[in-house]
Amino acid sequence: MAAALQRIEQLSSRVVRVLGCNPGPMTLQGTNTYLVGTGSRVLYTPGHTDDHMALLLEEENAIFSGDCILGEGTTIFEDLYDYMNSLNNLLKIKANIIYPGHGPVIHNAEAKILEYISHRNNREEQIISLFRDNFEKSFTVTELRTMIYKDVPENLHKMAEHNLLLHLRKLEKDGKIFYTTTPVKKWKAVL
Repeated sequence: MAAALQRIEQLSSRVVRVLGCNPGPMTLQGTNTYLVGTGSRVLYTPGHTDDHMALLLEEENAIFSGDCILGEGTTIFEDLYDYMNSLNNLLKIKANIIYPGHGPVIHNAEAKILEYISHRNNREEQIISLFRDNFEKSFTVTELRTMIYKDVPENLHKMAEHNLLLHLRKLEKDGKIFYTTTPVKKWKAVL
């Protein structure tokens, strides 16, 4: 269950959160909008979308992460390769607080960023292990989903396949796998 958030909340002397009136399954309680104090520095954080930005409030060592990092749950992204680079760049900032686009404020920024990185790396390791154990075989995304997401309910199969496809594209950019399209798109480990 999502945390209960006030519609307007003073979070610090320089930050006020205004909760959007757009609750839903993907926006949780609604989209967070922040009124921020003094200063400037915008951080390019592609991955969630190609043009995504996060904001750094240096006076509070805080990141306004938008949808790059959420207060609860996980985010959807366009490019896992770029997204992982964004997370690693945000980790280098060593911020204390994250003001996310959705959900409650995150008071241990480093732990949350490491949690996101670890989750994606663990999923990637599952995929790589499957290819390593079956290096002669090639797989469709659906075949991979049935092996990796064994206990996922049917209503989440499409989302699981989308997530797998993002991982596969990243692994392709890393030079670890490739795909063929005859007769259907299948992925295979690089020998």
